[in-house]
Amino acid sequence: MKKQVLIMSGVGLLALAFLFTQCENTGSAGSDDGGTTTNLMKIVNPNHPNVEVEPAIRFPDFGAMEDPGKYDGRVFLLSQDFPKKKPAVDAGVEKIFAIDFKTNWEEYALAVRDYVLEGNGNPTDVANSFYLEENTVRPWYHVPWQHWGSTGREGIHGLTREGPIAEKMLAQSQTETSYAYAVGFYNDLGGYHIGQVWPEVGAPVFDKLLAGNNFPVGTVVGKVLWTTLDGSQVPYLNNPVTWDAYVYGKDVPGSGVPDSVDTRMVAKVNLIQMDIMVRDERAASTGGWVFGTFVYNGDLNSEDPWKNLQPVGLMWGNDPEENLSSNNPTPTETIINPALTETMINTDESMPAMHLGWGSRLNGPVDNPNSSCMSCHSTAQYPGVSAIMPFLNKPKVDIPPVGTIASDAWMEWFRNVPCGTAFNEGQAISFDYSLQLQKSVENYIEYLNTTKDGLYYLQYWDSPYKAARNAVVSSN
Repeated sequence: MKKQVLIMSGVGLLALAFLFTQCENTGSAGSDDGGTTTNLMKIVNPNHPNVEVEPAIRFPDFGAMEDPGKYDGRVFLLSQDFPKKKPAVDAGVEKIFAIDFKTNWEEYALAVRDYVLEGNGNPTDVANSFYLEENTVRPWYHVPWQHWGSTGREGIHGLTREGPIAEKMLAQSQTETSYAYAVGFYNDLGGYHIGQVWPEVGAPVFDKLLAGNNFPVGTVVGKVLWTTLDGSQVPYLNNPVTWDAYVYGKDVPGSGVPDSVDTRMVAKVNLIQMDIMVRDERAASTGGWVFGTFVYNGDLNSEDPWKNLQPVGLMWGNDPEENLSSNNPTPTETIINPALTETMINTDESMPAMHLGWGSRLNGPVDNPNSSCMSCHSTAQYPGVSAIMPFLNKPKVDIPPVGTIASDAWMEWFRNVPCGTAFNEGQAISFDYSLQLQKSVENYIEYLNTTKDGLYYLQYWDSPYKAARNAVVSSN
């Protein structure tokens, strides 16, 4: 029997605990040898023997869910026992590092995919997959403060609402529009770094970031993305991997919920994409990270349905010298750009037509076709001086027409930004390609703004004055 979680309302929905009557050491992955908790008193409620939670309020687990009296199924637990000491690179990552990502990109991508799936993706019980607390192979961690706001985590699988899916973006037969939903997670080295920014419930701290500490080499990030669209709209989503999720009704085709109504409902979502990031020292000259993305291709009909995640490609740089504009927003075929040397794309005939990113750089099926994996993530910083994509920026930078040379302003988003360097160097703190960390801090600030009616000077980053606690001087 699955252990259930007692939930209550609060700032998001918080997991609480009734555990065992005796004291029990919970050290293992969470003690002075690299974890966070040890010798916690556990309490039992004999009326609810399957309900477990900590004897202390932690980071909220999720922010959107049916009321406890209405929903009695499994709920999402935020993995937040971040290691206090930096872990060693594990054997699985060492195997990944034994592969040359430039000469054997697909082998590298598949090795990372399988590393992420091991202990997380259950081939015989997909509905109970990626509940990180049950992974007995290796620990994985979530970024806190993703519960807040209109796009915040839902309570069944911890999915956040991502970007829009335009008509024919996934297939020519796709006439419905929707939004993607996703949940991301970090291995123990990544979890260690998250814990440096969020060491405890409360405000984030930036002293380690200001001291130049970034995600350690060996950090692996995974993210699984989902859509309410199905095989009737997107043919390669046959033989689907399906979850229940608490999503906006307006994102569910056929729900009858108009776009103006912001109510959620439990609905089916289908796996469409997986993203990976690896902090690999061999990519230091182009940013320090290797990115990959996969499309769910049910036509592969793998015995393990998670292995239907087919690599679209790998990238370790933005090819900043390649400034000829092209895009392919409603693909009938995958267009390869032979001029790119820092992006590799799958040419296997079994892969569905992909729109890719701007100039045919790597981007996944539900990503924007006028960006790239590295382009978006390179903007991770606080304050968010620049938008994740140039055409969302203020001032806006227009998408260059196909066949023209992009402006220098546009190409600012296609630089190879070194890891740990802010996109707007000198104006912000780098979050080292982690948009989730950026979003967590932004959500926290927004929460304080909303509940305490207070603002922070960092929100006014474009002021002509430089501010400090003891002095304010003009930057002119």
